Amino acid sequence: MIYIKALLVCLLSFPFLFHLPAAKAAPPENEINQYLTELGWTKQELLDYLAYYEIPLDDFSTVEDLKMIMGTPINSKNLQELLTNYDLTEKELNDLLDHFGDSLNEYKFIEDLDASLDFYVNHDTYMADVETELARLGITEEETEKFFNYLSLVEENNKNQLDQMSILDSQMEKFYDVADTSELSDAELNELVEILNQTINLYEINVKFSINNKNVTLKDLLKMKEAPSNLFASIYSKSGELLIDFTVPSDFFDTGYVLDEGEEMLHVGELSDEYVDHMHNEKYENADKDMK
Repeated sequence: MIYIKALLVCLLSFPFLFHLPAAKAAPPENEINQYLTELGWTKQELLDYLAYYEIPLDDFSTVEDLKMIMGTPINSKNLQELLTNYDLTEKELNDLLDHFGDSLNEYKFIEDLDASLDFYVNHDTYMADVETELARLGITEEETEKFFNYLSLVEENNKNQLDQMSILDSQMEKFYDVADTSELSDAELNELVEILNQTINLYEINVKFSINNKNVTLKDLLKMKEAPSNLFASIYSKSGELLIDFTVPSDFFDTGYVLDEGEEMLHVGELSDEYVDHMHNEKYENADKDMK
């Protein structure tokens, strides 16, 4: 993906954007505190913000350098200019952000809001299509958005995730035309289960299946020759928080449909990967422009 390539270039070149050695002392504490007062932030909020973009505070020798990477605080004037640029009303802006489980309150700098809008506007229809497909399983928009946000946080800790997902996605292609997974050989079934388990682990989730309140494994599920009457699935974060749960109607339990819906869930993950990479890429590109 172009985001990954651009991100790698930016990550490698970022220490040189300031034309200074990479190892520097942080700005004086009194200057930082004054800047934090202007922003209405705590020191921890500043560090959390920089951590999201993988930028150490020690990379800046002055607050002026820091301000260049942080951006311009949002005010009524630049917010209106941004709305005009995207031909949006404030209500439409809030609705668009909400569609991705986001909120205007999450933004301090206009450049970051601009970067998010650029992504959301270009992926809004795609997200709606994914939500429509998942709704067929009873998964609500709120659950899809919650899932999206969780996966975005996971991706922050694994910048190679999109490439890894692309590999698994291509490995899955050979199984999309399989009419009945119970007819797969043991080797083929083990390969399919391994791909699905790698995907599950990559997104740092736990998936549980049950039939008549009895737990079943993914492999046992794929080996079934007849559709279960009440298959229940639940997806949890690694910490145990419930993200999504749903019942698969028996008339939906054909291999093509199940794999198609599984692919839609993967698309939520891929979309969250692209969003994080897009935000990083935009931040570094803006910093590069400011330094020229």
